[in-house]
Amino acid sequence: MRVLFYYRGGEHIGVESLMAYLKSKGHLVELIYELALGDNGYLDIPFLNKFFYNDNLVVEKAIRFCPDLIAFSAITNLYTPIKKLARKFKQKLPDVPIICGGIHPTSLPEETIKEDCFDMICLGEGEGAMEDLLQRMREKRSYTDIKNLWVKDASGHVHKNLKRPVIRPLESIPYPDKSLFAKYGALTSRIMIMTTRGCPFACTFCVNNFRNATYSGEVYLRQRAVSDVIEELVDIKKTYKPKKFRFEDDVFAFNQKWLDNFQVAYRKHINLPFHCYVTPSTAKDEILKGLKKAGCESVSMGIQSGNEKIRTMMLHRKHTDELIIAAAKRIKKHGIRLQAEYIFGFPTETPEDMWSSFELNDKLDAYNAASFIFYPYPKTALTEYSLQNGYLTKEDYDKIKEGYGSYHTSCWLKLPYRDEVYKHNAMLPVWNVTPKFLKPLFKKILKLKYGFIHKLIYVFSVPLIDFEEFMIRVKDMPRMIFQTRKALINDDWDKSYKDVFLSSLPIKVEEAHTVSETKKENYVIDIDVLARKKAEEAFKAKRRKKHFFHGTVNFPQ
Repeated sequence: MRVLFYYRGGEHIGVESLMAYLKSKGHLVELIYELALGDNGYLDIPFLNKFFYNDNLVVEKAIRFCPDLIAFSAITNLYTPIKKLARKFKQKLPDVPIICGGIHPTSLPEETIKEDCFDMICLGEGEGAMEDLLQRMREKRSYTDIKNLWVKDASGHVHKNLKRPVIRPLESIPYPDKSLFAKYGALTSRIMIMTTRGCPFACTFCVNNFRNATYSGEVYLRQRAVSDVIEELVDIKKTYKPKKFRFEDDVFAFNQKWLDNFQVAYRKHINLPFHCYVTPSTAKDEILKGLKKAGCESVSMGIQSGNEKIRTMMLHRKHTDELIIAAAKRIKKHGIRLQAEYIFGFPTETPEDMWSSFELNDKLDAYNAASFIFYPYPKTALTEYSLQNGYLTKEDYDKIKEGYGSYHTSCWLKLPYRDEVYKHNAMLPVWNVTPKFLKPLFKKILKLKYGFIHKLIYVFSVPLIDFEEFMIRVKDMPRMIFQTRKALINDDWDKSYKDVFLSSLPIKVEEAHTVSETKKENYVIDIDVLARKKAEEAFKAKRRKKHFFHGTVNFPQ
């Protein structure tokens, strides 16, 4: 079967994983990719996109490919342009079914499936569902009962199917295929990779909060084997010759045993500098020591708010100021650069609370400070709190569900200090690199009424969010533009492709461990092993309770 994927704005590891899996099953896969220079979250100048390419190039390429299925992956901030393009595809290719997956339809399935441009949506992981769908399509059989899919039938009725277990182990699927993004120039000299799916945390403002709750009956967090990760890195290093790697896991180093094995293998087979994400509670000496030995040169650490009360009670991040400062000192001690991340515009937040982020940041000695504005992602706990307590109107929430705004430029909450949000967000990255003798001047600027000077400072702050990544992007931009246009015009897929069914074993999923009646009499429990396992589980539970938040959210009243 011929499957056409679409994405925009940057490389997407989830789409790469789906493409790799479907290729392994014998399907012909193609990608249409757009740079989205004019609407990338930082800028809102759509005509910039048309300056380098246009929708006609995109639609014509889709028509030439003659797809059997068109697949979109949507995050909330990209939903509007994705829906717009899906409608154009439906007009030109009315008989080709269109599926939309990703976190947006997963969190808002009712709203997404109502759109006339989508014939079905995928909730959760897509590998197994997509393969089942394509096999049914190949055999001309009904596919309205496939798990993880909501499907419209000919009458317009929506078949809402149950979710399937998460893929486990992750080594049972191929590692992501970067070749199609590479031909569009989407890969930079610092290539992205992920070693996990999921996050051990459930912060109230993050989509992981919703996803973890959706899979409350099983553990969503999974980590690939070290050998599988190294195999992928070796292949990427040989094929694309990157200068560095960037591990995009929400929390990269949370498993000490895994890290011990990783740092030896990475140093031996890869030996390139890399960036990753840590938290104040995972940035322990042993973890940082292992990261440094492996080749880690910098880490991002989410502080989110300089106000401890907001962090612990509103965001449910159990990190005291002392814990954060101590973590920053340990990071510096091990010779790793720190990028601290903050968010402004939370419910109940005052200008004094916002200023506390500046004060705390001054104690961290971060080489970069990244700042963002709270974006009420659908179905997250903090979004629900904002709706229930009048901080977010239904009208604005409806706009958010359509994908309007971004966490760089939009403050959606009805706050008495909204201008202060924009000012603090604009100035913190610049404040972080401002010499001490100039900071009194910047403090005076911060107290001025929000206006042109703050907007100008915001322009200068954008590169400082991650200066190294910004310079990589600037350097690679001409090549990206040239390759994107070239890839939209040229058709390099296999013209001799013929659809051949490849029979293979299904994806492995974790099932409940049961013992049949006939085997029970031969089933012997090792008391020592059982006791040791119980002790390990008790220790893990204690650690989760201390550092990670899961369960019912109890916001302050």
